Amino acid sequence: MKKTTIQFFLLLLLAASFSGCKKDYGNKLGPLQDSTATIPVTVTNQVYFERFPVVTTTVGAGANANGTFSIAFSIPADKGKIKEITKVATGNSGVEYLQDARYPNYLTATIAGNGTNTITFNSDLNAVRSYATRLNAAFATLPASATKTAAFAFTGTSTGGAGTLTPNTNPQTPNQLRFFFLFTLEDGTQLISTEVDVRLL
Repeated sequence: MKKTTIQFFLLLLLAASFSGCKKDYGNKLGPLQDSTATIPVTVTNQVYFERFPVVTTTVGAGANANGTFSIAFSIPADKGKIKEITKVATGNSGVEYLQDARYPNYLTATIAGNGTNTITFNSDLNAVRSYATRLNAAFATLPASATKTAAFAFTGTSTGGAGTLTPNTNPQTPNQLRFFFLFTLEDGTQLISTEVDVRLL
């Protein structure tokens, strides 16, 4: 009985010591907390939200078919005004391409803001093809150690054939272009948006 009582009190002491050990993370995130942006960038015309905002474009027939799309952005009204979309990149390494001047800008010129907290990016599939060509040309000038990820890559079979900007033959796994944006606010602050996907229909 005495041994059982001692074991019980040791177990109780052990439980109390574990409950008293709370890790202080200070200003850093705890292991299960969400990280939220100080100035969130929102896609206001998203059609779907599947981890990332998704907009759509309807693609015509044929491997060289074009499709237009637009992505409307906003930041909270009390967080400033958007001066411009400074740089755009696509593909699995888009965030790296935004931050490294060795990689070309999807844009041929920055997109100026309208003095508000909103801005819209308009483009089409021919611009995606042009960017892919410029990106591949830039790869040839980079060292072997540099990242060289394609402007777009689809896992399924495209209706227009492999490597074409056309919908997937299986609609349950749609072909999507991954876009990343670098914004500059009027006060000089720069923001990188979350990935925005353009689904080919």
